[in-house]
Amino acid sequence: MMVAGMQKWVICGVIATNMMAGQVFAEDEKASAAPQPAKMEKMSPLSGTPVNSAISGGAIVPKGLLLSALNFSYRDKDDIVDNAGAGARTSEQELYLLKLRYGMADRFELAFVPGYISNHRDAYGRARADHLEGPTDFALGGTYTPFSQRLGDPLSLGLTLGVNMPTGQEGPEHLPGGDVWSYNAKVGVTKVWHPNHRVDWDLGFVQPTETGNQGVRKDTVVAMTGSYHYVFTPNFDVGLEFTLENSKDWERNGIDMRNEYTEMYVGPTMNFCMPQWNMWLGIGAFVPVVRDYDIATASDDFRLEIKLGKIWSW
Repeated sequence: MMVAGMQKWVICGVIATNMMAGQVFAEDEKASAAPQPAKMEKMSPLSGTPVNSAISGGAIVPKGLLLSALNFSYRDKDDIVDNAGAGARTSEQELYLLKLRYGMADRFELAFVPGYISNHRDAYGRARADHLEGPTDFALGGTYTPFSQRLGDPLSLGLTLGVNMPTGQEGPEHLPGGDVWSYNAKVGVTKVWHPNHRVDWDLGFVQPTETGNQGVRKDTVVAMTGSYHYVFTPNFDVGLEFTLENSKDWERNGIDMRNEYTEMYVGPTMNFCMPQWNMWLGIGAFVPVVRDYDIATASDDFRLEIKLGKIWSW
């Protein structure tokens, strides 16, 4: 089961990446065949930024600058998938993440990501409907870029190491496995073809190190993400983005829960850039194309992502 799940995960990631790459090459062919104007206006530094909060790419913030991005994600988990008659508890979630990224050097940035989650759970079995909210496990990490397109390299390659801290909600009524130390690593790539194309891609994992809420110890989560954006003007671009995630079986009180899953979400996005203020607003809508769960799971048919960002300088 695990081998088959990983094969599906890899195949889906390759297909999604090729879809975006194919769109880039097709646009390049059209651009090369069409008459070129005497002067083409280039994209702004913020153009093509991924909207989905899970996508980072390989580019970092220039030295001495601070990037702040407020991410909002809405997820209505009312669709029970792979139901064998046991059912599952449905819920409605709103997730807020504040990404703070500071350029420490030309090739290194430090990132801090606090978060807050609001979870409206429906009645299930003997449990009544309730509402839980509070902070998530905050993340802290650093990214080194051995290659940076901004500094003259052909693309940007980012290597990230970080930790998630036990700052989340604590107690048996809160989400299982939370409020623990975890470590994570990621490799990201960003490539810009002026004046119209930008691609971002990530591959990474998160590994919890201890048992959290409800006596649950989560296992490795591996994620692949990708984003392609076509820039129409320095103020507007549209894109196609995907997230692909696989989680190994969790344990509850030392017993295997046999709940491995793989899920993939794809959707269109757009950015409204305001270069004069070093700000941008991104909006995206995502739908599932793969939902493979080993047990009955409440899943979302639709995800809404909003990102508001700004670059600060002194």
